[in-house]
Amino acid sequence: MNQHLRGGCSLGALSFLILLSSCSSNNSSDGGPDTAGSAGSVTAGSVGISGSSAAGASGSTPVGGAGSGGTSGNNAAAGNGGSGGSAGSAGSGDPIPGTCAPVSDINAPYQKLSQTGCMSATEPTKFVAKAIPYEVNSPLWSDSADKTRAMVIPAGQKVHIKNCAVAADNCTQGPADTGQWVFPVGTVMLKNFLFDNKLVETRLFVHHDAQTWVGYSYRWDEAQTEATINPAEDPKTVMFNTGTRTVPWVYPSRTQCMKCHDAKGGSTLGPETRQMNREVGGKNQIDQFAELGLFDQVPTKPYATAYATPYAGQAGPATTGTLDEKARSYMHANCAFCHRPDGEFPQIDMRYDTPLAQMGVCNVTPLKGDQGVLNAVELKPGEPANSIIYLRMNALPGSGRMPAIATNQVDTAGVKLISDWITGIKSCPTP
Repeated sequence: MNQHLRGGCSLGALSFLILLSSCSSNNSSDGGPDTAGSAGSVTAGSVGISGSSAAGASGSTPVGGAGSGGTSGNNAAAGNGGSGGSAGSAGSGDPIPGTCAPVSDINAPYQKLSQTGCMSATEPTKFVAKAIPYEVNSPLWSDSADKTRAMVIPAGQKVHIKNCAVAADNCTQGPADTGQWVFPVGTVMLKNFLFDNKLVETRLFVHHDAQTWVGYSYRWDEAQTEATINPAEDPKTVMFNTGTRTVPWVYPSRTQCMKCHDAKGGSTLGPETRQMNREVGGKNQIDQFAELGLFDQVPTKPYATAYATPYAGQAGPATTGTLDEKARSYMHANCAFCHRPDGEFPQIDMRYDTPLAQMGVCNVTPLKGDQGVLNAVELKPGEPANSIIYLRMNALPGSGRMPAIATNQVDTAGVKLISDWITGIKSCPTP
């Protein structure tokens, strides 16, 4: 599933490593109550589908209260007070509300989240009833936001799980990609971001056609009555009032979305057997999916060993596991979608099953600078302060920070975990 540039907004398979020119953001026009109108090219957002604690099929806990909404339209911002702009709609021919499915024109998405059909018509902060909630063991760090997530699979379609022992599954980078979940065209992955039980953003990651996934980001008003799409190439920073505090939040652009959600790393990133293998509501989550008929071939038991939950947080308490298992789980979830043999930085492989000797980090000279530390290497056994992995995790945005996109705050628990892991490594193993 290679991304390609459509209407100037999606990334091409040959140009994934290049930031492409921005899409224009035009004001949308009303499409009327029953038919969709023209929305120009106000598309938006990146969608990470990783993390934990999913919203139920009928949604997450109701949040928010009375208040005034933010502005809407092309320059919408989360906030209180603000006048309504043009609501806009999806491309010509798309129903309002939609059915939580791809729109006809990838560059003309619904301008309001309530129009997509992905949220409950009566409780707008909850996912639509047909959405299947899910959780993961090792969540992606997102500046301490809580998350809920779900998936809408087209009727009659199935999820395929890669088995790299089978040639047809085309695992070009070896058995470490076994267990990746491959979703059918028409799938919509949903993720909410919350602070203090108040939604700040909802992202839709849509499998538009056989070659294309696309991400749309919707910005919630503080009254929790509606979310408005973020323009395609306009990363937006706001200060969001949760009712008890004000938190900074950045809504990413679509290009930023596809920088991480590349097909090589699995597109959806989070859903894979080791991430999904966990107890939810007293029953194994994969068993629940199998009972729903989700798979084209039900995975064989025992399922692949679950990734360790690295530390207590949105995925629950830290699970039992060695320091190495927790550190490798964290790096797999947060780093391996780019740091893999066919990724943007192929010299480093942070996939969970790659042995340390083959990761390309131990006593390896960095290719992108030393972070101001003389003689620093990617990983210096026993010395996190001389290890680029640790130094980049501690860096601020614009200063060599990793991950470079979709996070602006240091994950202190993650930094401590990786520091302890590096400290415990006594020497570089023989390749």
